[in-house]
Amino acid sequence: MPYGYDKPLETFGVRFTTSDKPSKKFSKLIEKDLPTDSNNISIALKLYNNLNKNVIFSEEFSAFGQDLSLDFLKKIYDIPINMINRTNNEITCNSWAKLYSYFLEKHNIPCVINGNLHKCVYFKESGYLFKADATTTNKNKSDNFYMNDLTRSRLGLRPCGLTAFILDEELGAKEVNIYDLDIHLAPETEIDYVNFEDRVNTILSRIKNNTNFQIKNLPFDTDEILDKFSLINKLIMEVDMDSIATIEYINNLIKIIFNKEEQKYFAYVYLKEKQGNRYKYTELINFGEERNHKHDYNLGSPSNLEGYNFIYRGKGLEYLTPRKARKIISESACHDINITSKR
Repeated sequence: MPYGYDKPLETFGVRFTTSDKPSKKFSKLIEKDLPTDSNNISIALKLYNNLNKNVIFSEEFSAFGQDLSLDFLKKIYDIPINMINRTNNEITCNSWAKLYSYFLEKHNIPCVINGNLHKCVYFKESGYLFKADATTTNKNKSDNFYMNDLTRSRLGLRPCGLTAFILDEELGAKEVNIYDLDIHLAPETEIDYVNFEDRVNTILSRIKNNTNFQIKNLPFDTDEILDKFSLINKLIMEVDMDSIATIEYINNLIKIIFNKEEQKYFAYVYLKEKQGNRYKYTELINFGEERNHKHDYNLGSPSNLEGYNFIYRGKGLEYLTPRKARKIISESACHDINITSKR
């Protein structure tokens, strides 16, 4: 039984009104192939998927844990939606919610923005109250890995952040993926999603026996280990995703590619630095003594945040204070982090 549909929409948030509009070229991307002759829920889903494919999450905002006491993060958080376009497409949860609300309202689907610091969108359609949240790291029951829908959209994986609330006797309400509901969806919303493990196996098969990969710091040379490291390097160099999405994906791949025993000794550091107008990516692989901290990714300092250090661990990117950086260095031999004082 649906939960919350009988309540006024304003119970769950605030309507978003603005005179700002995204550019025509950007709007065209978000509204591409809309099933306008179908039901509203199909339109909402298509808008959701199209938006996720055309924006990336701000690294700086993620790394600082949304600490809005910092002036530059406040500016990132409050960026008007008319400033976001095809090339300047870094967003936060706040700007994503505003953009999605703008396009829903434009297509006559009333909605509200929910949350104080973290923002998501609520709307009612097809007898359900829906929640849309593309920037939270969620776990999809079909693949059992934590990723946000911005990452999933770049990998062809089925999204899990557009959900309906269902009445639950124990929980009060639970969220159910829109694809798991008995709702008619227009054909335009049904793309050929892939299975996460099938994707891994396909890539492994394709690169097996290919020796055109650079392998670093391997203490031994076996075909099995070389294949695994080759896969990681290939993805770093060739997958067209922003840094957070890439390492989020690789962090999950590690859990499939390397068995639990191998993971005890495996560390992968992913460095990013800007050279001129382009970014240079360097991968440093370590496989040796058992690590206290596994699967950490040092992103260095973004060009406008020199003196800061960031690390990706578990489910997210973290800002490192000099004290925290020294602690990590002392506990793990796989890091070489600049711990000088930030500006």
